Amino acid sequence: MSTPRKKKTSRIGSQQTNRYFHVLANPLRLVNRTDTPTQENLSSNTRPRDLTGGRRSTDKDLFDLYDRWLSLSPRERYVTYLTCMGYKNDKIAFHMGVTVGTVKSYLQHIFNKMDVRSKTELRLKFYNFDFERYPP
Repeated sequence: MSTPRKKKTSRIGSQQTNRYFHVLANPLRLVNRTDTPTQENLSSNTRPRDLTGGRRSTDKDLFDLYDRWLSLSPRERYVTYLTCMGYKNDKIAFHMGVTVGTVKSYLQHIFNKMDVRSKTELRLKFYNFDFERYPP
């Protein structure tokens, strides 16, 4: 019998090699949004009536994310917040005073409600979410 092939490691040094590393390397930052939304830049030859009305697609995505955030229970919101801050399951369990199995159960409920499959997707979805404005 031949020996099984050795699996290639996906890590180079301390950095994991994936396309979202720049986003996931550090815990997500809290966003401070106290300024008013910026207006569209209008050139001197563009008249306001030439602009089409309606919301941007990013506004729709933001409202959808906010609605999904409100659909989570308070405990699920706290697990989501800690996950987005980069905490591992055992640290989340320690902070909440529950077992790791309970945290995994919360995460499965969150994944179903947020329509994601992993913690990575969850962190990417909440990358620009304002946790100070909508606390867990």
